[in-house]
Amino acid sequence: MIKFFRNIRKNILNEGKTTKYTKYAIGEIVLVVIGILIALQINNWNERRKERAVEVNFLKNLRADLVSEIENNTHFANYRFQKAQASSDLINGEEPQSIEDVQQYTDTYERVFIWNTFVPNNNTYKELLSSGNLSFIKNDSIKNRLLELDKTYVAIASGENHMRREYEAYLYDPHVENMISLGFFDITQPTYGLPKRLTAKDIDPSLHNKFIEDAKWQHHNEKFKNGLRLSFMNNGYLAGIHKDLVHYIEKLISLIDEEIAR
Repeated sequence: MIKFFRNIRKNILNEGKTTKYTKYAIGEIVLVVIGILIALQINNWNERRKERAVEVNFLKNLRADLVSEIENNTHFANYRFQKAQASSDLINGEEPQSIEDVQQYTDTYERVFIWNTFVPNNNTYKELLSSGNLSFIKNDSIKNRLLELDKTYVAIASGENHMRREYEAYLYDPHVENMISLGFFDITQPTYGLPKRLTAKDIDPSLHNKFIEDAKWQHHNEKFKNGLRLSFMNNGYLAGIHKDLVHYIEKLISLIDEEIAR
């Protein structure tokens, strides 16, 4: 192609037609510029296509994480609500009078006592943040919702830490100091996992009065009851956050689906 243009220029110069040569030279420059612009446009298109492929891959991974987060937050909404319900049952329930009542009372407060920490599945978001690749997500609505979701997770962790301190001060410590711990578990031999659960029938009759008096003390102790009130409030509050997050995440998934499909 270069040889072809060179021959044209040579022929025009040999003919001595300066004006014609000037027009040709300008035309050749224009063609070169157009060629460069087309090449740049193709290169830019290829770069955008590559970036878009990376963005879509991140969006799909985010979507997979968020789908699991619906189940995760649904579980914790129910888990926290049940703990709030158990706290209410203990606050408003009757004083234990028999070993069977103590078993029921113990089953209920152990539902309050069991501690699980919420761990979000946000590995893709953390990868985007730590690698500086969050800019690959071009949709501002998606990006802002991810940032807000992360802020909510931080707030949940803070709430759990606060509640843990209250549990230790108002529930765990008073219980250990004044009650028979693990009274309804078989601790005669170790097991892999939790020890065997006992029933009221398995408790030595000579210990019945001790179990009943301990349960009565716990039922009436104001410090312990304050712990139950705090548990009722905090678990219910966190249950509401998790429940709202389910709807929030569903909306975020819809936005991601729209962005992937465009």
